[in-house]
Amino acid sequence: MSSNRVKLSIFLCLCMCLGIGILRFSYTALLPTTRESFGWTTQFASLLGSANLLGYLIGAFWAMHLPQTRIMTFYIQASAFAGMFSLMSCAFAGFSDAWYIFWRVISGISGGLIMILSPSIVAQCSELKDRFKINFIGFSGIGIGVLLATLFLPHLDQISTRSAWLILSSFAFCICIVLSVLLQGFKPLLATQQTLSSSKSETDLLFFSLIAVYGCSAFAYVPHSLFWIDYLTKTLKLDLFWMNFNWTLYGLGSALGAFTSYILAKKFGNFQTLKILYSIYVFAIFIAIFSAHPSFTFMSSLLTGLLNPAVVFLTSYTILQLYGTAYKKLWSIATILFASVQLMGGLSFSALQHLGVSYHHQFLLAAFVLLLGTLQLFWVTRTKSIIQSTEYK
Repeated sequence: MSSNRVKLSIFLCLCMCLGIGILRFSYTALLPTTRESFGWTTQFASLLGSANLLGYLIGAFWAMHLPQTRIMTFYIQASAFAGMFSLMSCAFAGFSDAWYIFWRVISGISGGLIMILSPSIVAQCSELKDRFKINFIGFSGIGIGVLLATLFLPHLDQISTRSAWLILSSFAFCICIVLSVLLQGFKPLLATQQTLSSSKSETDLLFFSLIAVYGCSAFAYVPHSLFWIDYLTKTLKLDLFWMNFNWTLYGLGSALGAFTSYILAKKFGNFQTLKILYSIYVFAIFIAIFSAHPSFTFMSSLLTGLLNPAVVFLTSYTILQLYGTAYKKLWSIATILFASVQLMGGLSFSALQHLGVSYHHQFLLAAFVLLLGTLQLFWVTRTKSIIQSTEYK
């Protein structure tokens, strides 16, 4: 089982790296230079961001209705290659607006399918005692993908935008090949694997509280995930070096997110750790309004980068731990909620920009929404015996 555990860890890591880290964050990292090179307006660039979020919602909804059989391996493989082509489509200027909108939607659909189906495969093909470590290693792939997307930033004044997108496409192609090989080995396990053990079969107030704060984090996460680079360059007028430095901190934080969550959960338990993480998340978004000293921006970049994969990993694993056989369906619901709120948030913040609302006020709104979600989690879990620390092996 040790060999299988390693393969599952690598598989989930690469899926998260491609599906979320690269397909999602490469656009954010390369947006300023792509917009300038291709002559996009600010409104069209925001529209492409919303198109990606719409695709993510479609992918999550689609994944929820797929059976937990071998067919999941086909959809992951197809999504990986479709995502690779979506990256390649951004390398070339001169196409119609519909071309870029179409491929950004495809990118989102691919990410949504991969986000739900890959942890479901791991849940079916792994032993109970191995799932925490496999998920921790796997969800670290989000941060690795973000780091890959930041590799080009220090060199964007020396290489073309097309080259940056094509290099990312090459990374994605290599990941596609490795995933294709790994998936062949999981098919027999998916055909014979026993159903998962389950501690609960129905949702309850605890689940709704969990996804409520998760949805609030989706809204609060929009300004940093879509507009952070734009804020650094346009509002703070940072030069290329300091913009790169902030985004590198964001990538570094993302790489450490799942590990931080793993360590805290082993010590404090899932729900106590989630409350700690969400409380820091509110602080990390709020301090973005203080631009008088660079240290506030640095801290906001690092912490927001860290906290998104941290809460995604622990939310996913907590749902798996609590609801067992219902994991795929419930994780799909959580992801659909996340994608829906994120889409509404993207449209809302784009509208606020169009109305001339400053980024500082947008950060305040994001922090306030996440604060409300965090407070209700504190309230609901105040007497729940299930929040007691769990031992992981």
